Amino acid sequence: MKKYKGLKLTLIILVIILLAIISFGGIFVQSKGQYINILPEYQLARDLKGYRKIVLKVNDDVKETIKYDAEGNVIPDTDTETEVAKTEEIKVNSEEVLTQENYEKVKAVVEKRLKKMYVTDYVIKQNDENGMIILEIPENENTDVIVGQMYSQGKFEIVDNDTNEVLMTNDDIKSVRAGYGSNSSGNVTIFINFEFNKEGTEKFKNITNTYVEIPQTEEDQNSQNVENAQETEETQNTEETQNTEQTDQTQETVAKKIAIKLDDSTLLTTYFDSEISNGILQLSVGSSTSATQEQLQEYLTDASNISSLIDSGIMPIIYEVEQNQFIYSDITSQTIAIAISVAIAIVTIGMIYFIIKYKTKGILASISLVGYIALLLIAIRYFNVEISIAGLIGIALSVIISYFIENSILKQEEIIKVVKNALIVLIPTLIIAITFTFMDISIGVVLFWGIAIALLYHLSITNLMLRD
Repeated sequence: MKKYKGLKLTLIILVIILLAIISFGGIFVQSKGQYINILPEYQLARDLKGYRKIVLKVNDDVKETIKYDAEGNVIPDTDTETEVAKTEEIKVNSEEVLTQENYEKVKAVVEKRLKKMYVTDYVIKQNDENGMIILEIPENENTDVIVGQMYSQGKFEIVDNDTNEVLMTNDDIKSVRAGYGSNSSGNVTIFINFEFNKEGTEKFKNITNTYVEIPQTEEDQNSQNVENAQETEETQNTEETQNTEQTDQTQETVAKKIAIKLDDSTLLTTYFDSEISNGILQLSVGSSTSATQEQLQEYLTDASNISSLIDSGIMPIIYEVEQNQFIYSDITSQTIAIAISVAIAIVTIGMIYFIIKYKTKGILASISLVGYIALLLIAIRYFNVEISIAGLIGIALSVIISYFIENSILKQEEIIKVVKNALIVLIPTLIIAITFTFMDISIGVVLFWGIAIALLYHLSITNLMLRD
């Protein structure tokens, strides 16, 4: 029995050592001739890592200048002789759209885009008088893309490719999502999925019945030839020859196309083979038949960005970036290093107390505490918890809670009872942690995982280590 207990204890200690190595060192694998750590990096919040400050202002550029003659008629740009009596500047944003209501709509759209791009630790302020927006977001590899999304108007249109008549707008959209799927051949396709509302579904149904391939009759072809005929006899003869040749091609077709646009840039021109009545438009962005895995990931990112932009709604006012700069954190790496050293010293003193007072069980409890800290830090990495100053306080509180649970176990030795009592005592703290989590306050997320892991860890690992 003692031999079995010793083997069990040895295995648990080895597991804890492995956890500590992974947590404090990492997991390194060879890739492309070099070793890389596959353990996720800590996600530092803006108060520790620094942040990007973006100032967005209402675009006050002049879109065009209209010239009038003495009689009030518009002078074409090609007319350089008529005397200009007055000019009128048409701005990008008219005075009519610069209202308090539209300023608030813009702010709401920006916040929605931030959430759809999973930016949680941000600050947004708005000047009520001129609509200027000051935005502070964490700095990472996606920051530049996020900045681009913040001032894009997000205007979606389906237009007639020939006449540019607007057929559908953002008002017809219910939701937009990016995704991927595979066919029977195993090829992966990245797509953007548009789901239209009730009115949009009916409009899109009519579009799919209108913008199709249309047979071109002999009469249509001859009419076109007559219109394009030239005055010279040589050209007329050529036209007659073409008419003769086209007489045999009475079933040629032409496609009536639509253009899908985002902020006046064409994403795609297309036509339809059959009616679509379910209100779903699926645009293919890329496929594994012609792209590598890295390219597919880029396609998926681009598709997600476009879908987030459109799904967040259109900005009624056009903005531009006035300031875009990185703001360094007041907390330096040296300050963080000192804080970590102090924390390690405090934990070490607590472990020494365990060992002096409880001897062998104190040593085991100290090893168990190291395992808990290692497991908590791994969880924070894998769940991409943003660590702020408040988050660091949450980690410290979690370790203190774990320490006192272990101290109670060493005193009473009834582990299940100790953990049960600890749960009852910590219920208010858990409620606060969950509330803070929904409010995107990092201390709440850290405390929730810290308490949950502590209770489960001591019920299992510590229980196995200290139980007689």
